[in-house]
Amino acid sequence: MTRFKILYYFWKEGIFIKTRRIISKIHLWLSMIAGVFIVLIGLTGSLLVFEPELNSMLHPDLYKVTEGKKVTYQQALQAVSEAHPKGQIDRVYTPSEPNARGVYLFRLQEGEEQLNIFVDPGTGYINGTLGDKAIFNLIMEFHEKLLLKDFNGEQIIGMIGFIFFFITLSGVYLWWPGIKKLARGFSLRRNSNPFVRQYDLHKVIGGVSIPFLLVVSLTGALFAYDEMIFGWFGAKAKVMPPEEQLISKALPSGKLPLDELFSMAEKEVPQGTLMQVRMPKKVESGNHQEGAVEFRISNSYDPGNGNVKVWLDQYNGKVVGKLDPHVNSGLMYQTWHLPLHTGSFGGLFTKILYAIGGLTPSILMFTGIYMWWYKKKNKNKRKKQKIDSRAVV
Repeated sequence: MTRFKILYYFWKEGIFIKTRRIISKIHLWLSMIAGVFIVLIGLTGSLLVFEPELNSMLHPDLYKVTEGKKVTYQQALQAVSEAHPKGQIDRVYTPSEPNARGVYLFRLQEGEEQLNIFVDPGTGYINGTLGDKAIFNLIMEFHEKLLLKDFNGEQIIGMIGFIFFFITLSGVYLWWPGIKKLARGFSLRRNSNPFVRQYDLHKVIGGVSIPFLLVVSLTGALFAYDEMIFGWFGAKAKVMPPEEQLISKALPSGKLPLDELFSMAEKEVPQGTLMQVRMPKKVESGNHQEGAVEFRISNSYDPGNGNVKVWLDQYNGKVVGKLDPHVNSGLMYQTWHLPLHTGSFGGLFTKILYAIGGLTPSILMFTGIYMWWYKKKNKNKRKKQKIDSRAVV
């Protein structure tokens, strides 16, 4: 019986060592393949967490707000339309929306370029414009598409996200010290050996950041592939009212002013804060149906911004569609997906954590490369010593 236990122990240990060696190789090679991209995506993500704040520091004139009575949204929209007659306004951000930081912010498409136009709510004058080449727009483009908008950049980012997720899972396996020895996973040994110091740093930072890395890698990958993956299970990633329902019926009296539509949307969520408006696309020739205006409204207890969606007919203000996470079922994923990825669900505290978390791939890559180089150097050194000893013999 004792002999059997000993044999079983060595068999079990052998399997464990082989499995650990295989997973270690997978962890290493996946990191080698995608490591540089993961580091850059992490660094740009850290910057994007505080994009509105940093943008206002870089371009303070854009966020100028003159004291006094605010101009109407319709007046501001008219000013933007006159300045960009060939542009198509697709979004209006209210002063309460984090990106607007107190001004009226209009997003429009003018030819191939997307412009963000900042309007002083006190005067109705345009403070300035940021285009596609603005620093944070480029950072966002890299973070979301690696600056490869026309070459499946979003899908490539999604694949890198899944690779990062599997790197993290393999890292969890390699890091896990067991329940009884859990404290070892978070301990830094006092040792003069540089390999031990880098190993412990890699282990501790990796262990502490496991929840964050799993969440951001998976949510990042799902931006490109959630519809496909949900479809495998016969489900939908994003719930929307039927498209044929979200239409506006033209009336001889014309469209209602934007401010009147604002008031009607706010009545649908009395305790909410209106964050943004999404304008319907231009009607194509031959198509007599116009889309409805979408309003995004936040409740104080909601994660992210604008989780309640209300669609209004542009001509009569009638509600043609409404989605509220606290009323409608099946909205949990689309309500939490973006806030979990950006850290906006917990205010300033989680934003700071996410900004710091975005730096962890850089530290993990540096310590990982050092350990790989150190092992390789020692392996080559031992080989050389063997060759020299054989030569002496």
